[in-house]
Amino acid sequence: MKKKNIILGVLVAGTAAAFTGAGAVFHNIIVRKKQEPTDIIVAPDAVNGAERKQLWTESNCWLNERGSEKVSIQSFDGLILRGEFFEGEGEPDSTVLLVHGYRCNRRREYAAIARFYLEAGYNVLLVDNRAHGESDGRYIGFGILDREDCYRWVRFLDDRFDGKQNIFLHGISMGAATVLMASNLCLPMSVRGIVEDCGFTSPEEEFQHVLKQSGKGYLSRPLIWLTNLFCKALAGYGFSDFSSNDCIAESRLPVLVIHGEKDDFVPTGMGKKIYQAAAGEKEIWIAKGAGHAESYYLHREEYEHKVLGFFHRSIEADAYAED
Repeated sequence: MKKKNIILGVLVAGTAAAFTGAGAVFHNIIVRKKQEPTDIIVAPDAVNGAERKQLWTESNCWLNERGSEKVSIQSFDGLILRGEFFEGEGEPDSTVLLVHGYRCNRRREYAAIARFYLEAGYNVLLVDNRAHGESDGRYIGFGILDREDCYRWVRFLDDRFDGKQNIFLHGISMGAATVLMASNLCLPMSVRGIVEDCGFTSPEEEFQHVLKQSGKGYLSRPLIWLTNLFCKALAGYGFSDFSSNDCIAESRLPVLVIHGEKDDFVPTGMGKKIYQAAAGEKEIWIAKGAGHAESYYLHREEYEHKVLGFFHRSIEADAYAED
């Protein structure tokens, strides 16, 4: 019996050590900053991959020729966050803050969409999230830390224009979760609305989905729990500290929810859940046939029409409310 207890104890200890090690590895893989490539990455099976890369290349060259102002702010925890400010055509009365997704950067995510906004007469602020691109940071925030960074970028814009510009927030994937999680903060009245494209409800729910998709759903609870402990100890936050749907439920801001019909990375159901939770004026568009972050490239004209219409209605609604 004593021998059996010893063997059982060894097995339990070994299993615990293995799971702890797996939690550390998972944290290192998904949360710690990695060196990023400087050009666009298009998956081989991405919708319109060649056309998308060509559009990105042309748009990026156009942005370079146009020129921008390099800007920076300091985060609540002392990091320097960097971005680029572009002036739109004419004399814009509105600025769009663009927040990119996981393991991406401001130009790689938004070159084509930034050009669209500029040609449509909007100012554009492209920013690099913490631990991405040119911004400081060792750990990715998954929207939970980034919500505070987004708040400071909004304040930067509001101060720059003395509160006289309309400000819109546009996020893709993790960037969408970021702007949604920032929505219940004390944002200035100049913020008129949010475009969220394929955002997740919470990091915890997204990790559960990814593990399930990879055939490791049976490991999700213990692995996420352990990884969460490492994240709290090292990065200072937990995966369920905030959720996109809870935050937008506490916000007055109008929101346009965009999600690909065939998104299997951040499931379309998460977009529907966010839409249902939104307390203010809201619209939803499920882009037919689009996978993750593909809606703009697959339905470019319709995407642009929907976004500009949403902006116009949001400004009109605010003007009517003020009267």
